[in-house]
Amino acid sequence: MPTLRSALLFALPLVLSATAACKSGVPVAEADHWYIDSVPERMFKHFTGYRRDLDGEFIDYQYEKKKSISRTLRRHFLNNSANSPYEPVDPSQTKRRPPHSIAPDPGYYMGAESIIIGCVTLGMSGAFIPIPIDSVMATVDGGWDEFWRGFTEGADAEAASPPGVSKFKVKNR
Repeated sequence: MPTLRSALLFALPLVLSATAACKSGVPVAEADHWYIDSVPERMFKHFTGYRRDLDGEFIDYQYEKKKSISRTLRRHFLNNSANSPYEPVDPSQTKRRPPHSIAPDPGYYMGAESIIIGCVTLGMSGAFIPIPIDSVMATVDGGWDEFWRGFTEGADAEAASPPGVSKFKVKNR
């Protein structure tokens, strides 16, 4: 009898560890991180900070990110805040997003991020190569129409229309 008890006592951790590894009824959204197919999306989220479920389209997300960086650089280096009541109203803070193309405005398409990447490549290789990673990814992720419209229509081209009211979602609800 003592050997049977000791055998069961020895086998209990093995049985528990084998059954704990089984997948239970976890919802699909929570279990996605266990599959190899989720790796590219998780890498994209890690490197860009973009979450499709919270941030909408990537092309709009990267524009807001560029605008935020521009606002921060203006505040710190030019001592100019668009939100200051003592400064004149800045119309660039409320205007529509320009077409996502390098043709009408290369400064918008490149952004401050490409200058930083250019400085890094200058230090590593001796050549200044500015690469606008977020802009290129936004172009590849569905922004080709706007990219070509910038070349054909120039500065008169407009960005895609904003989404309708039915597409709005209330966060944290």
